[in-house]
Amino acid sequence: MLYLSYFFKKHRRKYYEELQSVRDYGTWEMWLAFFLRGVAEVSEQAAGTAREILSLREAHRRTIAEQFGRAAGNGYRLLEHLYEHPIVSVKEVRELIGTTYPAANDLVTRMVAYGLLYELTGQTRNRKFEYRSYIDLFSEEKVEVAT
Repeated sequence: MLYLSYFFKKHRRKYYEELQSVRDYGTWEMWLAFFLRGVAEVSEQAAGTAREILSLREAHRRTIAEQFGRAAGNGYRLLEHLYEHPIVSVKEVRELIGTTYPAANDLVTRMVAYGLLYELTGQTRNRKFEYRSYIDLFSEEKVEVAT
């Protein structure tokens, strides 16, 4: 979650100036101050993203608890899986929860109905679904806004 290279990309000119100054004049202190400013900025963004992930997780757990009835247990398992694999197919969900294809498809359909998953392919077979609200937490546009 610490995307320091983005900080350097964002401040590319300053980055190269500081590096050249180290080469030409040995100004390590200035370089370290610039580098540490980047670490601090990126760390603040990462902490904010972590808070947003926890908030998102709790909101979606609440939705599952309130709306999924007997399927809540499998809903929780799928939700936790999505934090490591935010794009899934019904086949993968079936394997994850160890059930039939129709039951896995029903769970995915519920996740779509409540805005937890979004269908990506536009197809009727071999569909892929993404956990968009989670993926969006890591978009470059969001990083731009935070800085």
